[in-house]
Amino acid sequence: MPTTDEIRATIDQYVERFCVGDSAAWAALFSEDATQEDPVGTPVNVGREAIQAFYDNTSALFGGGLTIALLSEPVILGNEAIVILTATGGAGAARARVPQIVDHMTFADDASIASLRAFWDMASVTPDPES
Repeated sequence: MPTTDEIRATIDQYVERFCVGDSAAWAALFSEDATQEDPVGTPVNVGREAIQAFYDNTSALFGGGLTIALLSEPVILGNEAIVILTATGGAGAARARVPQIVDHMTFADDASIASLRAFWDMASVTPDPES
């Protein structure tokens, strides 16, 4: 089982890699056969290739410029974590924000992400135009 420090390092890299827009490096944080449901209730992505495609499709939807940020310290117990984030995407007058996302993650023995379920509601997306 991974240590709390190893899991925290993966979470920090998850945020960093997401924000720099490197979908391959971000997807590499997931186990080869990982699952991702984002948001909960949508079809589950299975495997790194599908998870990377999710990132690329989401980035295209928002016109690039995707960023996420931790809203609080992750809660890590055993090989699971709750991570609370905010997200923004797009630029200029078209920029939008998801004020709160709650990710439930499980981790493999090598501290890669084995599963991720993202709890957020599309109705919570709000305009966040840049000045």
